[in-house]
Amino acid sequence: MESTASRLKSLFDLKKSNEIFRLGKLFKTENIHYFYDLGTSKVLQLDDEAYEILNFLFDRENRMDWDDFVETLGDKHLKALDQLEEIIEDENLFLAPKMERLYTRNHCENLENIVNNDLKQVILELTGKCNLRCGYCIYNDDYDGNRNFNSNDMNKEVAKAAIDYTIKHSNGEVAVTFYGGEPLLNFELLKWSMEYAKETIKDRTVTFSFTTNLTLVTKEIAEYLSTVDNLTVLCSLDGPEEVQNSYRKYVDGRGTFNDAIRGLKYLVQAFEKNDTNTISINGVFAPPYSFEKAEKVNRFFQELSWLPESTDINVTYPSDGSIKDSSAIQELLENPIYIKEGKLINTLYEWSKEKIDEFDLKLDDTKMITMGGIQKRLLGIHNRRISKEPLIKQNFNGCCVPGSRRLYVDTKGDFYLCERIGNSPSIGNVYDGMDFDKIKKYYIEDYSNGSIEECSKCWASALCYKCYAENYTKDGFNKEYKNSRCDSVRDSIEDGLSLYHYILETNPEKLDILNEIETI
Repeated sequence: MESTASRLKSLFDLKKSNEIFRLGKLFKTENIHYFYDLGTSKVLQLDDEAYEILNFLFDRENRMDWDDFVETLGDKHLKALDQLEEIIEDENLFLAPKMERLYTRNHCENLENIVNNDLKQVILELTGKCNLRCGYCIYNDDYDGNRNFNSNDMNKEVAKAAIDYTIKHSNGEVAVTFYGGEPLLNFELLKWSMEYAKETIKDRTVTFSFTTNLTLVTKEIAEYLSTVDNLTVLCSLDGPEEVQNSYRKYVDGRGTFNDAIRGLKYLVQAFEKNDTNTISINGVFAPPYSFEKAEKVNRFFQELSWLPESTDINVTYPSDGSIKDSSAIQELLENPIYIKEGKLINTLYEWSKEKIDEFDLKLDDTKMITMGGIQKRLLGIHNRRISKEPLIKQNFNGCCVPGSRRLYVDTKGDFYLCERIGNSPSIGNVYDGMDFDKIKKYYIEDYSNGSIEECSKCWASALCYKCYAENYTKDGFNKEYKNSRCDSVRDSIEDGLSLYHYILETNPEKLDILNEIETI
């Protein structure tokens, strides 16, 4: 039996030039192999024979010539070859045009209009001070990617100007967020700012939020906060006492667990009086990166019977470079249960996958510590744009529109993109407003020009969630920073594709919740 699979042969020619590797990705669940196509965003389910054929095309190490490869195939594989050729032709696969630049209309033509009229959230850095010195904090002295703790406090003049700017440059619901340091170290300004915002934003809904380490929460503070409508308090808590006290410590080295739990209980009790208020918890999964630790942390939160069922709990890894974890990683490398196909696994991902059958992917299933991260990972895949014809997948990775989705105002009144970006060029200030020249140079042109070489040859470019955060220094975009993380982002997206299709195979109704989640 002979095959006339000319299209597949042309793909082999693309393999020789490495061009094929940007066109899509083979991935698998426990039972089935798939192919994700970049141009159409379609996913093709493969039988064993079709997989072996495509795997040859995507195997960088296999140097066999195409004709020699075809000669090794039996009748069953030759039949699959012709079927695969027909499917590729009919479904317009392997035809993704090459991306020439990072682009969305909102980042380019509509930029000034959106930034001037559609600000969603302002984040006020109330203080650069903190009463803790957590082992993985991005503001520690030995972390180069961000400012260090300092003694600066925001004053009323800056806070007022920032809120006034927000009112002028927004047109819908307004979110006012407070950050630090530890925001409660400047509690009087936090109170003043919320009262001022409520007084001046009367024609629209205003929501409030802030992040706290909980240690400074008193009954009096909790009682006041319960009187503020539409307030969310994001509480930093890593887990049980031995986990919390391993990294979350006072300046003098004492553990913080007892004080943090006391503060959390004060908030829970006070917030019972106001059903517009919510509590969420964010934990950091620092070494040891073990299954046992993930299970221990999850069990701890499940067993907090006094914690409202609606409490969102999310546990994530420390920021890249914020902690010296080489010895912890080496420990995992020496344990075969953390190695899969020759690579170190993502502990939280693999643990979560094991838990999927125990939990529903529902918004009220919040006591699984990785549920928020799972939903976010699956949502990008679920909402991807699937097309009949291949499209140029131009985007700006996972970047928001600078100065619109969020606006971070530091203690001095300078504007930055968000609380996560770290050291980076300012984009304006509360006195002079937005500096569009800086936005266009540093966050549109430099980011696009510095990213396009890697993005144009990446199969995951249409699903990429990497954003501006952690990719800058005070002097501008750092191409090396960004590119050094691309492999881990691709691995994460591949894991997401695998998890999504595993759920699709085994319990597809669990994915229905993704239709109810709003994207911003």
